[in-house]
Amino acid sequence: MLAASTQTTIGGIIVFIAIVLAFAYAFINIRNSKAELGSEIELAPNRKPYYADEELEGRKLDRTLTYGLLGIFLVALSLPLYWLSEPGRQAGAKDDFNRKFAERGSEMFATTEEGGFNCAFCHGGDKAVGGVVDYTITDANGAFVKAVKWKAPALNTVLLRYSRDEVRYILDYGRPFSPMPPWGLKGGGALNEQQIQNLIDYLESIQISPKESQAQVKEQLATMRKAEKADGTLEYPASVSDGELLFNLGYDDGFAGGAYACARCHTTGWSYGDKGADGNGAFGPALSNGATLQRFPGAVGGREQQTDFVCNGSEVGQVYGRNGQGTGRMPGFCVTPAEKNDPLATGEVGVEDKDTSDPAKVGGMLTQAQVAAIVEYERGL
Repeated sequence: MLAASTQTTIGGIIVFIAIVLAFAYAFINIRNSKAELGSEIELAPNRKPYYADEELEGRKLDRTLTYGLLGIFLVALSLPLYWLSEPGRQAGAKDDFNRKFAERGSEMFATTEEGGFNCAFCHGGDKAVGGVVDYTITDANGAFVKAVKWKAPALNTVLLRYSRDEVRYILDYGRPFSPMPPWGLKGGGALNEQQIQNLIDYLESIQISPKESQAQVKEQLATMRKAEKADGTLEYPASVSDGELLFNLGYDDGFAGGAYACARCHTTGWSYGDKGADGNGAFGPALSNGATLQRFPGAVGGREQQTDFVCNGSEVGQVYGRNGQGTGRMPGFCVTPAEKNDPLATGEVGVEDKDTSDPAKVGGMLTQAQVAAIVEYERGL
């Protein structure tokens, strides 16, 4: 923004100097002109006697050439300065785009009372830290089954595991069999592509860092390990592994709206407090009854492959494990996804190129060790 401001200042100075010179030229010419004498012959420029050759080719010519040289010098000096500032101007314009888009997204994300589309109401306020929303469960025919309290996930970590393209898909088409409706025109919603980008830009502006996310999880695990029942015994004794706690993180206390929990997708009824057996399958495939051992066989190699898969997520069409082919719906939990600025493909502008994070040095929502603990638990289901 500083570079853009500098360029604007240079451009303003050039325009100001040009205007001053124009006014000075007009003023001098008007001042030196003669008053109307009533005779066209006397006033006509082509009838007026002019300077003699000796005078024209003397000081007047030197003065005129000097003014022309100064003008050329001013242009020659100003244009390179202006061009040198062009990268800064473009960067400043990009930052301004992002700021404006995020502000528009914030207005849409706000509650209905604030003029928004009520995203904040479900997802835990403007910072989207996770919340709870009323929802009605229906059968296959749409008949009422029961009313529940549905955990709406925190969204301040959503771009730590999903790419912008994946988030756009969710916003466009919603999440079936949940309170999340389709918002994009493609899915039957009301928002066009620009509005969807504005929402994603706002979500990007409220993301916490991988380090902050991992620290939150570590702190939550420590808190759970200290929790006691009414009789003074531990709520989660040593017999309950870290992997099991991470798999169900947020089920009992609503931590982050269940955003970190694998069970949210892989266990029926988890999101509304009526879960079945861990890993029995829901939006995501079943993981129980040896399913993960069949997909990733081998005590050592299989465990490593599964850990790598959970860390990196699935990619559309890419083979994983035994007889597995990625759909792209499974996010990576210990890497942050890469982004590419490709307006022709995505229709988005102002997106910054970003590489996938190093799972060992940076991680994602979770660390490699935390993912390994989850995998160990899943392989025992």
